[in-house]
Formats: sequence, structure tokens, C-alpha cells
Amino acid sequence: MDVFMMVRRQKLTLFIDAKESSTVVELKKIIEGITKVPSNNIRLIVDSTKQPMDDDNQTLADCGLSGAIAKAYSPTLLYLCYRKAGNENEWEPIDVAELSTPPPLPEVFNKADEDKKDNPQIAS
Repeated sequence: MDVFMMVRRQKLTLFIDAKESSTVVELKKIIEGITKVPSNNIRLIVDSTKQPMDDDNQTLADCGLSGAIAKAYSPTLLYLCYRKAGNENEWEPIDVAELSTPPPLPEVFNKADEDKKDNPQIAS
């Protein structure tokens, strides 16, 4: 079964899907292909448990990620952290920027919504 994940770091947001049987290292390799950061410098942290996924041989199912929980319309949130430069044992802290809110709708769209309320015969 597919596991859908939203991987976030600072202003970067990746949507990735993989099989429950995929390993952590396979997921890191997918991220490496996108970010160009070596997989050994990548740490993933599960949002719900705040547990790092440090064992590269574990499957996503072993980490508690299943297709029953991580759906396409509600992906599991993972945090992406990089290894600090020059230090093998230190990782940067979780740093995720707030998601922006969309701008308000133009007045013309608000007017259309009012017309629909006033006249139920207008098709949606």
C-alpha cells in the first residue's frame, strides 16, 4: 500500500509517495535526487512522534507509517533536517516556515456567491 508523505524544511515542501515496504534509505535517496544533498546528511523526523528515522534499514511500516494513516488527501508530515557542516554527530534543529495564506477573493467572486444564495436556480 502507498504511504503519502509531506516532507518539510524551512520553505521547502515535498510531496512524496512510497510503498510501506520501502526502506528509510530509499526514501532518503528520493529526497537526495530532489535536493542534491547526500542521503547520509539527511535526517527525517516523524511529526506525530518526534522520533528520528535513523535506522536506514527500517521500512516505512516499521517507522509507523502506513497507507491506512498516510493518505493522499492527508499525508503524514515528516521534518527534513541536514547534518551540521563539519560535525558528524550534530543535526540542525527542526525549522519549518509557516505556510502562507491565500489572498482574499476578488469582489467579483464574492458577488457570484451572493447571487447563488439569492437565486437557487443558478447552477453551481
